[in-house]
Amino acid sequence: MKIWEGVEAVPGLPVVYIKGLDAIVCSDLHLGYEGTLADKGTFLPKMNLNHIKGIMRRAAQKTGASTVIINGDVKNEFSTVHTEELNEFIELAGFLTRDLGMKKIIVIKGNHDNFINRVTGREGIEVHEREAILKGFLFFHGEELPGGNAGFLIMGHLHPAVTLYDDAGLREKMRCFLYGATNAGDNLLVLPAMSYFAEGVSVNLEPVSRIAPIFKNVADVDSMRAMCIGEGETLDFGSIRDLKKASER
Repeated sequence: MKIWEGVEAVPGLPVVYIKGLDAIVCSDLHLGYEGTLADKGTFLPKMNLNHIKGIMRRAAQKTGASTVIINGDVKNEFSTVHTEELNEFIELAGFLTRDLGMKKIIVIKGNHDNFINRVTGREGIEVHEREAILKGFLFFHGEELPGGNAGFLIMGHLHPAVTLYDDAGLREKMRCFLYGATNAGDNLLVLPAMSYFAEGVSVNLEPVSRIAPIFKNVADVDSMRAMCIGEGETLDFGSIRDLKKASER
């Protein structure tokens, strides 16, 4: 589904394809999540890496992209590189290059990506410390305001989702892309989280400024539109303002 000219949401996946960069773009992988929780006494089945590989494979098959851009939070721990994070990132990088034939992997560091250079250096991956401007697109993770200028801004960090209730009170929560205009009038796209375990923030129910304080300095979330990810398709659900009104009924 088209978001902007040359930018499309890959149907049913938390990934966009940018034609001018021949790149699939994703965010918030949080590799090593299960391992870091296990160290704290919480044990989960190891699902996240295979989940991400499956998404990458389907995205590559649908787009034929030669590049992957990871827009922050490759790993999960803040203060160190956990062994699981190291092993999973090396495995994912090999999968992308050898199995999927990706020619380039670009990483924009997020707030979870301290020490990520120790991992990426040995894989020959291109790393940007805070943001990157590539052919008119400004990529930044989202915990800080970007310093550069571009007409198209792409961020992650927020883990956007939409929650709707039916007449019986049953809940349906769907990850979504948010897109619209910044306060300065530029185009803004917020990517959903790719991590299996990152269910997302219900932007039609929860105050975004509490989850991502800088967002209020970037854009008015109510004026943005939600493009929700379903089984095999991605659908435009309209503005957050209208979804909030619907949630109040």
